Amino acid sequence: MRLLFLYLLSVLFCFNSSAQKKNKDEFNYSGFYKKQLPLKIPGQKNPGFKESDHIQVIDWRADTTAVGFQSRVYYTIADIKTSFKNQLLSLINFDSDPDFSGSKVVVCLDQIWVTHHLAEEDNEWTPGIIWKIDCFKKNKENQFTYLCSLDTAIETESAKFSPFDLVPVCLQLSAEKIKAALHKPAPSAQYSDPGQFKYHFDKIPILNAAQKNKGLYMTYEQFLDNSPSAADFEIDKNKLTDGLFVRNSKGTFELVRNIWGYCDGENMFIKSGEKYFQLSQVNNTFYFIGAKHIRKSVHNDLGTDLFNPAAKRKLTKFSLPSFPFQLDITNGDIY
Repeated sequence: MRLLFLYLLSVLFCFNSSAQKKNKDEFNYSGFYKKQLPLKIPGQKNPGFKESDHIQVIDWRADTTAVGFQSRVYYTIADIKTSFKNQLLSLINFDSDPDFSGSKVVVCLDQIWVTHHLAEEDNEWTPGIIWKIDCFKKNKENQFTYLCSLDTAIETESAKFSPFDLVPVCLQLSAEKIKAALHKPAPSAQYSDPGQFKYHFDKIPILNAAQKNKGLYMTYEQFLDNSPSAADFEIDKNKLTDGLFVRNSKGTFELVRNIWGYCDGENMFIKSGEKYFQLSQVNNTFYFIGAKHIRKSVHNDLGTDLFNPAAKRKLTKFSLPSFPFQLDITNGDIY
């Protein structure tokens, strides 16, 4: 019995220790439900698998795990390279147009991201999609010519229209771009490897640094270079806002506002709105659970006189709704 008691005590101690070390604000895919996003193009039948070398799809995205979030769900596209290839082949008839005959197109996915925070207007966010692809034409000598690209951000036009329906829309736009480019004379410049157009994640210090340097990121470039400004600073964290104070030449601490983020020597934090949120690296980019603005709501005070409407008071409440955000490693935007 004594040994059993000691065993249970040690298990409880280990559980409490691990619970204390766990950071609930740290992003992790395991905290979300995975859901596959179906590709359904209006008016098109399911193309199924097509045996064709007319199109090859390469995935250049910074993180290939997901294509977007919604509440506590992250969305994926099953075998995205094959799925996109089949959809594009159903939209481009390579056998019926003489300009397309024998053409081999390489489609490189730079960014496919569905977001509920694409654009802001009057403290309300509009959902939409970020879509970036580069397309190349491959000849018989295995040389590549740059064909076209589609770099767009599309907002949803209706509150009832799911932003995830925009993936098929972007596939259709991509197909139209490819068809139009194939009808034009091929450019003279040729490349042995289209990878030179890829964003080179291996050259970004912050993605590959074993040690994150402590200090303040005054700019996004300092964050990428893992070269923060050295400073003696303290963080005052509150429910809706955080204050970052830096010791000045007089030895006193003063509030500093215009910075991108900071590193405490172990973890990195990004400023969004008026708070600092912990960044978590996933593949070649970063995520955080955070917010972009403080939400303001006004409602009637239920405790006021129900028989005297003139006496009713308005109560104003402020909250900080949190969502998962992805950092666009190429330019520092967050979605």
